[in-house]
Amino acid sequence: MKQAYLITAYKDAGSLFELAEMFTKTGYVYIHIDKKSRTITDEDIERLNHIPNCAAIRKYDIKWGGFNHVRAILELVLMALANQEVSFVHLLTGEDYPLLPVEELDRLFVDDDRIYMSYIEPENLPSAVTVRYRYYNWFQDKNVKNKFLWTLQNMTVKLQKLVGVFREGIGEFNRIYKGLVYISMPKEAAAYVIEYVATHEDFWNDLYRCQVPEEFFFQTLFMNSSKWADRVTDRELRYMDWSRGDGASPCYLLPEDYGKVMESGCVFARKFHPESSKELRDRIRKEVHES
Repeated sequence: MKQAYLITAYKDAGSLFELAEMFTKTGYVYIHIDKKSRTITDEDIERLNHIPNCAAIRKYDIKWGGFNHVRAILELVLMALANQEVSFVHLLTGEDYPLLPVEELDRLFVDDDRIYMSYIEPENLPSAVTVRYRYYNWFQDKNVKNKFLWTLQNMTVKLQKLVGVFREGIGEFNRIYKGLVYISMPKEAAAYVIEYVATHEDFWNDLYRCQVPEEFFFQTLFMNSSKWADRVTDRELRYMDWSRGDGASPCYLLPEDYGKVMESGCVFARKFHPESSKELRDRIRKEVHES
């Protein structure tokens, strides 16, 4: 049985080729390219699809905080589930990089039945986060990082508060958990997600009206499941540095971060910029993957 690496990407074709060629040495790679990407061309996608055990598609236009990212991820999950050799899946971005040789990844996860997923308990969610699912979002397909749309979205939330419109939860769930969408899980857990959303339209529709729905998706499903909650390991397998940058996403890693990255105990790291992170990426490649 093999690992599957599900990658969403929107730029830096060179790094994407490196990841695909690295991971397909022992596993399978499924890639979704943002539909609006101009730096990853149709020719690049064709080249990716010529790499053995790699499949790349371009289907959804993904906006920050929008629902299409969830759709793209589920598209990749379906592709992985169709492969009978896949036993474990990792959700990654094109700006990630493995900190262990792929052979070591196989040994770590090939027989693993746990879900590796960070999460925040409902009682600990700040009010700024509960707003994202309690009030209806009408801008799923828009770039809400645009200042005008961001202001307009906040105005719709204030209006809902004023007239007393709100939701207690998402679908059948009133206990809402939050975390990062980039998780690692056994194939059976991925199949549970697909089966659940296919048979619970209320959950899917409510999730669609959330702001940044990916933050609640896997965490709420698994932590409310009597079968899967006990198999969740609250451990982040991806090293990220949130101390720099805008707070909405982790910062790009730099050469001086090497010690912290390699001593983190994580198996992946993000984010790697094609220029400012190149020296760090080259060092990890040389000392981990080529040694």
